[in-house]
Amino acid sequence: MVENFLDNTQEIVSVSEINKRAKSLLEENFPFVWIEGEVSNFFSAASGHWYFSLKDERSEIRCVMFNNKNLHINFTPKDGDHLVVSGTLSIFEGRGQYQLIVEHVELAGEGALLRAFEELKKKLHAEGLFDDSLKKELPSYPKKIAVVTSPDGAVIQDIINVLNRRSPFFNLVVVPTLVQGKKASTQICEALNKASKLKNIGLIILARGGGSIEDLWAFNSEEVARTIIKCPIPIISAVGHETDFTIADFVADLRAPTPSVAAEIVSQSYSELIETFDNYQKYLTLGFKSFLEHQRLSFKNLIKRIRHPGDKLREIGQKTDYIETSLVRNIYDYISSLKNGFKLTEQALAQSSPEHKVKEAKIYLKNASKDLLSIFQIKTERKNSLLSELSATLQAVSPLSVLARGYSIISTEPDGQILSSASQVKVGQKISAVLNKGKIKAKVESKDVNEN
Repeated sequence: MVENFLDNTQEIVSVSEINKRAKSLLEENFPFVWIEGEVSNFFSAASGHWYFSLKDERSEIRCVMFNNKNLHINFTPKDGDHLVVSGTLSIFEGRGQYQLIVEHVELAGEGALLRAFEELKKKLHAEGLFDDSLKKELPSYPKKIAVVTSPDGAVIQDIINVLNRRSPFFNLVVVPTLVQGKKASTQICEALNKASKLKNIGLIILARGGGSIEDLWAFNSEEVARTIIKCPIPIISAVGHETDFTIADFVADLRAPTPSVAAEIVSQSYSELIETFDNYQKYLTLGFKSFLEHQRLSFKNLIKRIRHPGDKLREIGQKTDYIETSLVRNIYDYISSLKNGFKLTEQALAQSSPEHKVKEAKIYLKNASKDLLSIFQIKTERKNSLLSELSATLQAVSPLSVLARGYSIISTEPDGQILSSASQVKVGQKISAVLNKGKIKAKVESKDVNEN
């Protein structure tokens, strides 16, 4: 005998269900983590997903980074790299495998930043994003300048001071953004896109003061570089000091060593503009005088061509008479067409008279009624004949006819079992007999089991 140790109240779950529950618990308790470790077993699948392990001296953890996330990474990890990654802990339900879903990855240390900078620089250069053919020409006299920078730093004030001194008539718009930190790259891209959509913007200055490579790292983002390339408005990159170079400098339409130099590049000296405006004024004055003379001559010619109002009125009267005659003729033709149409419709209605249709329908219904009555009579006679035959057959096999010839149906009391043999009853047992007319009850006095 096999003893059943299973409690009937104990829940039994499938492998899939237990993996699903474990995954839910893991994701709820570790929604987002940062992990540092060494890369091993790195593999880039055909789908673009990255699979690798992070390890230290005692443990390791499996990691996966999907292609929609690693597209924004400006380097490809390799075995032995020391990485800092962030993401969520989860379980791959298909295998019950514990893993880290990586959202962000970066190399650890300043040397890693320099390596990432060089790798991105090589990548973008290979794609041709630094080519001079992609550089847009700066407008000579932009109507409005957008400066993408931090509104709280000294950079914007330096730019304003230079423009006020050299070209005080410039219309300047500041598009604020973070210029340092993890969120700076995204905000810079958003600010550049916003600036390019502003009305009458002819030039954009992307500016930031000097700092370390970590401070300027937002301007080394591939995301920022590709946003600069796609921007329809010319961009001057003015990031850091003269010795500082960023990826933004290489993809921008022009690099300025400092934000102040960028302001000097886009501005023209006030005296040069005054001279230019004077020349434009002389040109416009001469052009306007020539235009007025041309208009005066044209006006004289028009005066000569003016007709007497009476002639014009008579011409209009003739056109009116012609239109009136044509309109009356068209009305008569239209009325005649309607009359002909009415006559044709009347004839068609007479041919399709409802009274005629009703007479035809009555004749059809009368003939159909006769046919149905005849068919019904034939069917009735056939059914009566069949009924007589069936009644005779039933009468021949009916138990009542057997009883009428003197036979009876005998059964035991009180269970009503039909008797066909004397062996079915005992002496003294009560029985009942159904006759052709009536029913009797009796008691067995004796029995003879001899069938003969």
